[in-house]
Amino acid sequence: MNYKEGKRLLEQKVEDFSSNRDEYLSHTFHEASARARFIDPFFIALGWDFEQTHLKINQWDVLREYSDHSTTKRPDYAFRINGELKFFVEAKAPHIHLTNKEPVFQAKRYAFSTNGKAPIVILTDFEEFRVFNALKKPDINLPLEGVLKQYDLTYEKYLANWDLLYGHFSKEAVADGSLEELKGKLTKKTKTLDREFLEEITHWREMLARNIALRNSDLTVDELNVSVQRILDRFIFIRNLEDRHIEPEGKLLSIALKKPFKGSVYSNLVPLFRKLDRDYNGLLFKKHFSENLTIDDKVLIYIIKHLSWPLSPYQFDVIEPEILGRIYEKFLGSKIRLTAGHHAKVEEKPEVRKAGGIYYTPQYIVDYIVKHTVGEKVKGKTPEEITEIKIVDPACGSGSFLLGAFEYLMNYHVDWYGKNRKKRRYKDDWYETADGDIRLSVRKKSNILQNNIFGVDIDREATEVSIMSLYLKLLDEGFDKGQAMLFMKGHILPDMSSNIKCGNSLIGSDYYDGTNLSLFDDDEAVKKVNAFDWDVEFPDIFNRSKKGNKDAKGLDHRSSENRDVDGFDCVIGNPPYGAMFEKDQITYLKNKYNWVPPIIFQDRQLL
Repeated sequence: MNYKEGKRLLEQKVEDFSSNRDEYLSHTFHEASARARFIDPFFIALGWDFEQTHLKINQWDVLREYSDHSTTKRPDYAFRINGELKFFVEAKAPHIHLTNKEPVFQAKRYAFSTNGKAPIVILTDFEEFRVFNALKKPDINLPLEGVLKQYDLTYEKYLANWDLLYGHFSKEAVADGSLEELKGKLTKKTKTLDREFLEEITHWREMLARNIALRNSDLTVDELNVSVQRILDRFIFIRNLEDRHIEPEGKLLSIALKKPFKGSVYSNLVPLFRKLDRDYNGLLFKKHFSENLTIDDKVLIYIIKHLSWPLSPYQFDVIEPEILGRIYEKFLGSKIRLTAGHHAKVEEKPEVRKAGGIYYTPQYIVDYIVKHTVGEKVKGKTPEEITEIKIVDPACGSGSFLLGAFEYLMNYHVDWYGKNRKKRRYKDDWYETADGDIRLSVRKKSNILQNNIFGVDIDREATEVSIMSLYLKLLDEGFDKGQAMLFMKGHILPDMSSNIKCGNSLIGSDYYDGTNLSLFDDDEAVKKVNAFDWDVEFPDIFNRSKKGNKDAKGLDHRSSENRDVDGFDCVIGNPPYGAMFEKDQITYLKNKYNWVPPIIFQDRQLL
């Protein structure tokens, strides 16, 4: 629909609304009716195609939600160009005032949760049209913050401002970059979602650490770090399940605020953890010593309330797992320590201070490396052949490269099944949506994780975050929990403890041999080195063949045309640039690998 045709359509709708305004403002005229009669045509007039049924759903310009309205559901419309998200629209029934803080906050939290990718959101009931820039963290008590007044219009003004509307929100204009000036520029001072969420979870960790240390005096520093991490990870994962409509909305908050209480908030949360363990298996909800800790109610209630509607500005089904992983990457740059009086303090790790901070790999670099390693390795292969391909990141951190590899493999399988729909032996691997789109089953995604994805990191908390990030990626599209429970028999999430492991990927147990043995008279020194034997930790992978030409870690660097070996097929990732080595460790590395740091870095970059 062109400029003139769009203006004529909008003129008809304005006349309709004006002539029957009382009827449309009544409480019997619901949001769904407003969308169908007015809001859909409004954007059709702006050139957006709502009937792209000839395309796969992931190629549509407009994604609509047809579910009943709720406080935390996904936005009513997401507008895209060539698959790239551009802006959101939140629709309301005309009888709802768009100055109410709840609908405004709801709309802005979608856009804010894109982490600056699509901060523009429109709130409309057709009677009014309001545009917000949600680049900054929204505050429910400041509903007018971020409103772009130039575009704050009522239906009587639409035709007079048609050039303005068409010049910024038509498909043609958006494709030409019209929203860039509305988004504003990102500067070092701009606190986008990643920075805001990092500050919040850092604050929550400090609150939890201090309270747990105070109430549990026999806890070691390692136990304290592990406990705080596990509790926060569980809370964040549950909120992801809620926002994806996999678990009931507000479940976590309802338990925290339940009155009258029998026992503590934490004791009332433990049965939820046990249920989630039965349903999902995985790592996060397995029985854990942290469930026996004493934690003050006020601390847990504060954290859960600030993770949940209406206080939380975070919409977790919008936040990409990759973004969450980057946030955690910086979060893990500090550690909890205990003072002599058993008080908790959070401090930056020495290696982070030495490196001048945490630096994550930009997504385009991750994508490039994965495409040219994993992509080359799986090219032309069947799903059966791909199960034999083993991919590892020896310094995986929070899992950014593993997420990239997992996503690449999922997309490859979707394309392959789309071209081979008639092959019935794969019928349990995928299903077809009502729109004809191919989606991988939860079981197949789990199989990809367990068969193909492996990682090692010296930081135990990092390995837990890496597993959680992969779980969130698996659930990213959502799924039918009832159907998954039927077929997965209560094991929706795969056990990744044999895939993602904690250890020093450069130093094996032979470090303790001979002259080094005297260095390890205490457990703390052993923990610090955290030696890791690749063939012991991954025996099945290293026994796949007796042939080969692998290095000391079992990592084979020859081309795929010249390989028939045990060990990993693809090595991806970045070296731990901030790693700090003791003098004896440097001696060990030189003797074992004939190694100096620049060679290691150069080698890893070539991978």
